[in-house]
Amino acid sequence: MSDFIKREICEGVDFCNIRDDRFKAGRISVNLITPLDRSTAAANALLSWVLTRSCKKYPDITSLSRKLNDLYGAALYPSVLRSGDYQLISITASGLDDRYSMDGESVSSELADLLCSIIFDPKLVDGHFDDEDVEQERRQLLEDIDAEYNDKRLYSIKRCLEIMCRDELYSIGRCGSREDVEALSHGSIVAAWKRLLDNSKVRITMLGSADPDKAFERFSAFFADKPRKFRVSPVVVPEVREVKRIVETDEISQSKLVMGYRCKYPENNRERIASTLMSTVLGGTPTSKLFENVREKQSLCYYCSSMVENKKGLMLISSGVETENIEKTEKAITDQVELLMRGVISDDEFDSAKLALKNAFISVMDNLAAMESFYLNYILSDQTLSPAESVQLLETITKEDVTALASHIKLDTVFSLVGN
Repeated sequence: MSDFIKREICEGVDFCNIRDDRFKAGRISVNLITPLDRSTAAANALLSWVLTRSCKKYPDITSLSRKLNDLYGAALYPSVLRSGDYQLISITASGLDDRYSMDGESVSSELADLLCSIIFDPKLVDGHFDDEDVEQERRQLLEDIDAEYNDKRLYSIKRCLEIMCRDELYSIGRCGSREDVEALSHGSIVAAWKRLLDNSKVRITMLGSADPDKAFERFSAFFADKPRKFRVSPVVVPEVREVKRIVETDEISQSKLVMGYRCKYPENNRERIASTLMSTVLGGTPTSKLFENVREKQSLCYYCSSMVENKKGLMLISSGVETENIEKTEKAITDQVELLMRGVISDDEFDSAKLALKNAFISVMDNLAAMESFYLNYILSDQTLSPAESVQLLETITKEDVTALASHIKLDTVFSLVGN
């Protein structure tokens, strides 16, 4: 079992230790969360990649890689996520758990020192990040953005969300747009670095069996005198006045249909889990309504699944179809959604969905990255549930709870990507 302990370094900065001795590895992450902003999203994203290339102490990839190799092959990597109307920038160091090092070496302390060097003392040349580092990481980020476009299933979901939330912060991509990345100046990346360290909400997460006190002291030395005010803005779910219908064409053999719905914004942990269960009943398992009725019985699509974004009160249904079957598929999906809204849920559908979601919560404990991701979902919440507590809460949810949430579902956007 894992123990979750949160300590505050100062206002807006906390240190979370997830203690677990089942693994031979440990990891430490510095997570910076800031409101999504079209003018800063790209700079924040590019910054995360640039920071992990070097620092003043290890001024090039060669010396940094040598240091990581000396730490039993440790790894260092960034990630950028969208969490509701916020952007989450993370820099993670992972390596051998202290129990397995030679001569009592504290790998965790070394990783904490390395993260501090990278984040707080980067390599700057005349007040800017190294030109070569910036340009190489810009090219890599552009390739990542292009890869998302080339994955048509992912692209279609992204486009549906952009259209659906066009007047909301959530329409901004997690890394900004391609044009934003191309237009970035080196000065804007330095400004992003300073702004994130001074203003973002910070969560430092340490996972494994190592003693967290040294890492806590190390990060406290940098953050203790830098409190920041960070207020979470309430999410307002817009009313659906008319259904938006957008059709795009591309050179693809399998068309995509994505239907975006507005749902009730979950007010507490019980409603969040009930909302996820609602989506699982609809299209999250081989016994779900969409899989059994739209894909299997009617053979209208290659895949058909649903997902919820509880931080926004959204649900998406994504499917891959033949172009001539788009209208039939939309009608079949609508029929299943209406059944869900009326509470027509069989015991098999409900029990299978519960079991699948329970297994998902339990499997979180199988690796450190999944555990960290699970707990980061609560970075903007006052209440944190463990996976075990989530399972306990799940067991109390009834069909009536799911139906009560489903009754608020409203179709907002229908996006189709068809072959030309």
